[in-house]
Amino acid sequence: MNILDLQAAPKIGWFSKALIKMASADEATLRLCPPHDLEHVKATAGLMIGTMIYQAALFTLISESLFASVGQIRPDLVLGSFFLAFFIQRIDAFCVIAPQWVLNGMEEIKRGGLDIYGGLKARIKAGIFLALRILLSIGLAQLTAVFASLLVFHSDIADRIQAKYLERNRPLAAEATTLVDGEIRRTTEAVTDQSARVAALSTQITALRQEQIDPAANDPEMQQAQLEISQLVAQKAKADEAVQSAENFAADELAGIKRVAGNSGVVGNGPKRRAAEEEIANTKSHAQEIGNMVDAARTRLGALRDRLSSANEATKQQSRDQLPIFENSLVAENTKLSALKDQLAAQIKGRNDAIRDAIEHSPNHVPLDNGFLARISALEGIAHDDPKIALIILLIDVTSFGLEMAAVLATVTTFVPTTYSALIARDAYLRAVNIADEIVREVDLCVGKTPLRGQPSNDNERGPWSNGKSGPQGPGNLPPQPPKRPRGRPRKYPREEA
Repeated sequence: MNILDLQAAPKIGWFSKALIKMASADEATLRLCPPHDLEHVKATAGLMIGTMIYQAALFTLISESLFASVGQIRPDLVLGSFFLAFFIQRIDAFCVIAPQWVLNGMEEIKRGGLDIYGGLKARIKAGIFLALRILLSIGLAQLTAVFASLLVFHSDIADRIQAKYLERNRPLAAEATTLVDGEIRRTTEAVTDQSARVAALSTQITALRQEQIDPAANDPEMQQAQLEISQLVAQKAKADEAVQSAENFAADELAGIKRVAGNSGVVGNGPKRRAAEEEIANTKSHAQEIGNMVDAARTRLGALRDRLSSANEATKQQSRDQLPIFENSLVAENTKLSALKDQLAAQIKGRNDAIRDAIEHSPNHVPLDNGFLARISALEGIAHDDPKIALIILLIDVTSFGLEMAAVLATVTTFVPTTYSALIARDAYLRAVNIADEIVREVDLCVGKTPLRGQPSNDNERGPWSNGKSGPQGPGNLPPQPPKRPRGRPRKYPREEA
């Protein structure tokens, strides 16, 4: 009795079918296997999907940094990256994972006592092909690791490339900087001159408005008279304060009050009392003189006002006529000043862009080398300058290599005994044997020989494996068994019997 008949066929849904296709496995054969075989295939497919997503994201970031502008997302690059990642996974599935199912099955059958490799030559050939397939995956993984390193050290690489670019264009940068700074300086001087013109117009407009209120206020003689009166009034106030202070001192001296340091504190009309009365008389006389001078100055100011009153109306009319002109001029000058300030602010803000534009339009300009090879060269320079950074880059390469080859390594380096692998190897071997038997039988019929004993003479005598289809063999539908022979490599051609 076949042990496979004891196993219940696992239920396979649409998602499991998609995973089986992803892992290049055969659904019909998996239905004949224990459930853990299906789980093994699904786990392998899951690793492939994770690797594909990792590669697609990595290719997208690299392509966006190489071919897209800053902040731009290009759908064509995203789709191309996903297609490339899917194509690489299909290569791994067809060239590595699918053949490994058969190789693992051959190992299983060999453990069971039958070597179907086909001898040492076949082993060497299979090993060479496996090595080639692994080398292909290693090359893809290493390329992916380089991309990952470029992304991790993107800022350092950009700074190194920019420094090299500035070094090559240093003379042009000095010339462009002098030119741009000269324009900024000229604009700054223009703003200063324009601000002075605006201030002068504002002062003139203020004077015209004052003339409309009091035309005599701006007359020099009137201003001198007003200044003289102000000074005399201040002197009169000080003189009055001196009189009051002298009177207080005399009163305290008469009463014998020692309020200040000069009081004697003796009651009566003593020497200090008499001196204080003389001081009062002197200060009152001085205050009176200043008062007379204030009255005289005010009289002169009144006469001056009367004399200038005839010219006031003419001055007011002239101020009214000139004021709109000066106000319009002030508006125009303010507009010009505002434009100059905006221009200066724009020049200061765009200084670096202006210098860069001047450098790029120079006939001696050396373009920025920001290509893929230049980035790899910069990364190599970073690793060469610091051994610690070189070690970090190596660790990134190893990690990225492991992520990219996760599915391949899980299939090639780990040997998980599965019934599925054994069935795949068995079916492949039996198909080849049946085809060879059919060729021999057809050749024998063509030359008139009797079919070999133990071989079916027609399709009705063939077993279920003679047509190359896979399926279980029960005890009632086994093909005729050839005579037993020692275990080892099967004969290439069956022995003819008389």
